[in-house]
Amino acid sequence: MRRLVVALAFLVSSLALATVMVPLSLKQLTDDADLVVVGSCVDKQVVKSGKMIFTDYTIQVSEVLKGATVKEVKVRQPGGESGGKGVYVAGVARFTPAEEAVLFLARPGKDGARDLIGWSQGKFHIYYDDKTKARYAVQELQGISFMKKSTGEITEPSVSRIELKQLQTQVKSIVANQKADKK
Repeated sequence: MRRLVVALAFLVSSLALATVMVPLSLKQLTDDADLVVVGSCVDKQVVKSGKMIFTDYTIQVSEVLKGATVKEVKVRQPGGESGGKGVYVAGVARFTPAEEAVLFLARPGKDGARDLIGWSQGKFHIYYDDKTKARYAVQELQGISFMKKSTGEITEPSVSRIELKQLQTQVKSIVANQKADKK
């Protein structure tokens, strides 16, 4: 009985540090997104709404892979710190100044802010690899655990990188197939 209690305590404590969600494929991210962009974070503002704190990131868009042409988007994520008080939400994306990323975004809300599809699943951080001399994109999935729909089994995400050009090509191909299917 004691082992069961210890095992349950461990399971609950480990789940408390993560947001559990169903993993989304690149196709699902693209299909669900109203807008897919490549851009850089140029501003960060913490806003309070009732008792909840949100962080709005302004992203300067360098390329639109899906959706209407825009120069800038506001991405809203739950959590942040304001007036010495903070709210931490596991599984949301965070941005650093000048960070470049590929973003899969939902339709804008009433105030124009957009959510990421699948929380941090909808953000691919872009970085340059000095060894290979190539640019790569990688999902930063800290604070997320995945649940298999078929079994309910909870697993930790495996993170892999993809060449930025390859990611862009795959997203554009999915978008082209969407358009062809609508005809």
